[in-house]
Amino acid sequence: MRKIRKNKGKTGIAVCAALGMVIGCTALFSSLAEAAAAVDMGGIQTIPTAYTLPASAENRTVPEGYQKAAYTVVADPLEYYQDKKPTEKDLTQEEAAEIGAQLLWKLFGVKLDGATIYMGYDTGTYTFPRASWNGDVRFGKSRTPADTGYSFSIDAVTGEGFSAAYGRTLSVTVDLGPDKALAQNPSEYSKLAMALAEKANLVNGEVRECIYNCQGYGSNDPDITIDVIGVNGQKASLTFSRYDKALKGVGLPAGTEINEMVDKIFEQEAANWAESAGKDAREGEPSEILQAR
Repeated sequence: MRKIRKNKGKTGIAVCAALGMVIGCTALFSSLAEAAAAVDMGGIQTIPTAYTLPASAENRTVPEGYQKAAYTVVADPLEYYQDKKPTEKDLTQEEAAEIGAQLLWKLFGVKLDGATIYMGYDTGTYTFPRASWNGDVRFGKSRTPADTGYSFSIDAVTGEGFSAAYGRTLSVTVDLGPDKALAQNPSEYSKLAMALAEKANLVNGEVRECIYNCQGYGSNDPDITIDVIGVNGQKASLTFSRYDKALKGVGLPAGTEINEMVDKIFEQEAANWAESAGKDAREGEPSEILQAR
């Protein structure tokens, strides 16, 4: 999915639905210093969090109206996941799939009867340093970018939702470019975002404000993302189709927290690099980075 941002937006979440994989995260951070120390800019490490042992998927409070569907769970065959294995503290593949199915019901009202859930375990990435279970849901035997499907990403240990998305290919041709008028006045989508956020209790309470984030598209379906901020300060992002206002993606508060933390870490690293380069220049010696170039 391509995104055209109005501004940098430190709190925005890019919600992707193109191949059915969305990224988000959760954390209870002890301090910024601890998190900064945990991420080495030269490699992937995890940001620490204070975990509470999760309840099993069967013992969780299920969303209102949810009934377990008859779906099939398989390991995602994508090469990316092949060398990544869950640890003893992580949820099992089946537990994670059921938690994801409940999340999709809560957000999209979709039942997964007859669906196949392709589950992939991720130990974390350079820009998303937390372990997650990622589910790619398809109906039928095919699995191509053009398929209609859903996806989700949850914390590999606690099962807390990071993000979820709905992907499709429209049967009509529509303009994928940014709508300048909509960027200036996104009130109709802000109202949609507020109503859905409060109905699903996405920010654990009432919504204080809605902020335009960006426009983009997935496949041939143009979209708009609105950030919602709760009265308690929690943040989430909702992506809607600009074609028919269908909900396409949700970035949950847990994902916002880690995205903001990583942003701060990167900004600090950039500031440190600039300070170091400036010092080298003042001393008349090229920095190590400039020498490498």
